[in-house]
Amino acid sequence: TPESRHLVRFHHQPYCLGIVSAPHFPDDQSGDVLRRMFASGDDLSRPRVVDFSFAFPERRQAIAFAEVVDGRDLEVCIWYYAEREMWQTTVKRKMIPTYRDITSFELGLASQAESFGGQAGG
Repeated sequence: TPESRHLVRFHHQPYCLGIVSAPHFPDDQSGDVLRRMFASGDDLSRPRVVDFSFAFPERRQAIAFAEVVDGRDLEVCIWYYAEREMWQTTVKRKMIPTYRDITSFELGLASQAESFGGQAGG
């Protein structure tokens, strides 16, 4: 009957338009960065180098921190930041940029930096 034909049409599954909703990121610095990356079309499932920065009042503190965090999967750079009159240390790690992995790694580094007199976000 014509009525049953209409019912069959209504039971078909809708097709996907390929629209991806934005993931929710917490409202903090790491979340803001990930939100901007996603908005610009960055594929957040692909590994890339992520930088974690720390500042130290003295060179010896920055070097001690670098020696503790140095690893095969990390690159550690130290330089004098004249504008702030502090030693800047950047730890670079290739990773998939998930909020959980970034914040977990950053918190661990921040704890180590603080033990040498440093501060995160240098």
